[in-house]
Amino acid sequence: MLKPQTGKLGLQDYEKVFCVDHKGLGDIFDMRGINRDTGCMIVVRPDQYVANILPLDGYEALATYFRGILK
Repeated sequence: MLKPQTGKLGLQDYEKVFCVDHKGLGDIFDMRGINRDTGCMIVVRPDQYVANILPLDGYEALATYFRGILK
């Protein structure tokens, strides 16, 4: 899922992978306030905008978010 194979050669598209920054520019968990043990779910719009970051047990908050835009 995080390493999509694209094109007729089936190459992996590493430009679309999100992970911890190993170059020392910062820890994505700390930068975004994400608990390493519980994780999170991220709502990404089709235009690649991160619309919401929720805990994995945030079902009601997720439903509330989508209730505003989906029927």
